[in-house]
Amino acid sequence: MATAAESHNPIPVICADASSVAGAEIFNPNSWLDGSKGLIQSCWTEYSVLHHCVAQLSEMCDGAEKLCVKNVDTLQQQWRMAKFELQKLAFFAQQPDLHIRIEAFFSGVKTLLDLIVQLLSTEKIVDAAVDGFHRDQNGYGGRVLNVLRNNAVKTRKDVAGQLDALISEHKKAWIDQVIFARDQLIHPEKGMHQLMFTLELSEKDGRLLLIKAHPPEIDSRPMQQFAQDTLKGVTSFSENFLALLHEKAVSNP
Repeated sequence: MATAAESHNPIPVICADASSVAGAEIFNPNSWLDGSKGLIQSCWTEYSVLHHCVAQLSEMCDGAEKLCVKNVDTLQQQWRMAKFELQKLAFFAQQPDLHIRIEAFFSGVKTLLDLIVQLLSTEKIVDAAVDGFHRDQNGYGGRVLNVLRNNAVKTRKDVAGQLDALISEHKKAWIDQVIFARDQLIHPEKGMHQLMFTLELSEKDGRLLLIKAHPPEIDSRPMQQFAQDTLKGVTSFSENFLALLHEKAVSNP
């Protein structure tokens, strides 16, 4: 029979989803100590959810025509009642599940960035608190770069410089683009059409037909391709970021 002390501190048993396997090699809590261990566990969870979300987005976008059947049926009913000039109209199919997943995707990327940079404090790369990938007048992640440049622990300046270069490289490659797209999509300046499928319709023998349902695009890339490319960037960044921290840990036990 378990004692009171034992019952208050149970050993966690997690029935993991298959998506968790993807991040297991990158974010292994057993390789980290103290405050970093919990952060790595959170990064692993966030990465797994992001991996799952990208897979769902890809499935939805690849099956867009099937998802939009009811939207097209509604338009066809209206067409039979009174035809409209196709060339004068733009048709959008609202799918709440797509909307939710796009927002979840962007939120997941930003959350993972917010979590992983906190390791700069727990691994004592800098002697200032880092609580997220925050922007300043110099752009996205500007506060993190400023801390690396101005508050690096004296014995960790070499690693801080390498991390600065890594973050700057990935900012140019994909981070700035993703956060900018997130800001544009979740704030209503341009409207919410960007979170819907665009329907390409045509008339044939007096009938209204769906030619193709196009996913939302970001910088001329379909949403599923943008999400997949971003996940590759997240993976590469995470692997290299943690490798630099581990290199520090090995050389400076």
